[in-house]
Amino acid sequence: MTTPLPERTLLPGPPYGYVRDALRELLVIERAAPDASTAVAPVPAQLTDLADQWVKAAHTCVADMGSATQRDRWQALVTDVDTRQGAPTSAGTDVPALCAALRTLLLTMLEYSRYEPPVTGIADYLRSRIADGTLPPGSLLGARRITAELCLAPVSAVRVKLALADLQAEGLVEANRTGIRVTGAPEGRTERSVQVAQWLRTLIREGVYPPGSALPRVTDLPRPLVTPRPVISSAMALLDDEGTVRSGVGGRAIVVQDPGFAVAAPLDLTTVDRRLALAGWAGSDTSPQRVRETCRRARGWWNHRVTPAPGRVPHTHRTLISMAAHLIPAAHAHHQTPQAEATMRRAAVTALAPQPACANTQLWRTACLAAAVLELQELAGDAA
Repeated sequence: MTTPLPERTLLPGPPYGYVRDALRELLVIERAAPDASTAVAPVPAQLTDLADQWVKAAHTCVADMGSATQRDRWQALVTDVDTRQGAPTSAGTDVPALCAALRTLLLTMLEYSRYEPPVTGIADYLRSRIADGTLPPGSLLGARRITAELCLAPVSAVRVKLALADLQAEGLVEANRTGIRVTGAPEGRTERSVQVAQWLRTLIREGVYPPGSALPRVTDLPRPLVTPRPVISSAMALLDDEGTVRSGVGGRAIVVQDPGFAVAAPLDLTTVDRRLALAGWAGSDTSPQRVRETCRRARGWWNHRVTPAPGRVPHTHRTLISMAAHLIPAAHAHHQTPQAEATMRRAAVTALAPQPACANTQLWRTACLAAAVLELQELAGDAA
């Protein structure tokens, strides 16, 4: 069912022509006012009368407004005029400042007197479209686009912005760095995509992908994250929405300079193997064949959603940590490119990160560590 467009109406208040005439009168007063060098002077009686008249008219309009955001905005404009008019200095009132405040109020009243849908009508229209699924969770709500959709005059985009502010106060929409969106995870952004986004955020926080660096392409991430590409795409979109990353060249997302949280210095690859050795099993078999067998088993558990016997996952995880401790020095000796070092740091962070309480997430993290250890083995080559 199509949501009907909000009805246009003339709101209670001064007619458009009256407000326009008041603006002209104000212009005449401003031209006769003192220059900026002598701006502080006794306020003309004509300006005082004009301000009093339109402040009263604004109060009358505010009393009829159904939009809380619009009321607050108007009240702030009225207060600004009252403050300018009622705060004289020893020489009088700052006439240009009072004129500027009154002009802003009159321009707002001029827009208010247009034959357009009210703020409450626009908000109701958007609520209906959110409720019937036309605007699903995650939908971007651009004020300009909505203004064009409703066939409003460009100047009336302010009504759309006020309606969106009302919806934000109700929790129906939320604002972030990319704009205003309908609250909730977009369709297809399942718990898994949120989980993957959280892990990518952790890798950024731990300096694996510092601000300004590029994340791997979505097509390159299914193997290290042991996750299907559509889920990764959805997780990357979540990070883009919240402003942690932005789209880059060649399909690679770039970490923004200020992702909204503290970012640690990248791990020192020359000493991290000592930390890993302490967290792993002393004397673990790190032969190439044993590494491949352990990694294949860990990834198989996750891919087939097998529930291992109690204690098997923690034991395998610590074994993989020992393997990472053995392989990182060898891999670092052969490869010191930014991409290779990011792979080594990802493996180290995955190994050292606290194990989650959820058994299912533990299984996935262990599979991710297994994938990272296999990448380390490839980097180390014969030295493994």
